Amino acid sequence: MAHQVETDASGKGIGAILSQKGHPIAYFSQQLSARMQKVSTYHREMFAIIHGVSKWRQYLLGRKFTIITDQQSLRSLTKQTIQTSEQQKWLTKLVGFDFHIVYRPGKQNVAADALSRNFEAAYMSISITSVEL
Repeated sequence: MAHQVETDASGKGIGAILSQKGHPIAYFSQQLSARMQKVSTYHREMFAIIHGVSKWRQYLLGRKFTIITDQQSLRSLTKQTIQTSEQQKWLTKLVGFDFHIVYRPGKQNVAADALSRNFEAAYMSISITSVEL
């Protein structure tokens, strides 16, 4: 698949990277509201996916793409029983997209992780020596 959306959420923010054929073409980072900072990790990670896909809608609609997350339980997002109205609202935003979700351990999801943590410190230095896609 030519397009990938790598996502991550921390306690303070979300981050996502849109890649085409293994090359990053867009980055996204957003601070979470006080309310979103209090929800579960699952919900923050799902929020990151929804925002990443929504942000790059014009590049992804009509194309098969991969979503990469470090939240293992989200691999089967489209097959899970909907537990909350918020989850239902978010899942409807993915209708019409042709994607599959891949789990990548947090230690290998470094770029999206760095974007999600952009809001955790007044100053942060990021050094990525290698990224394996």
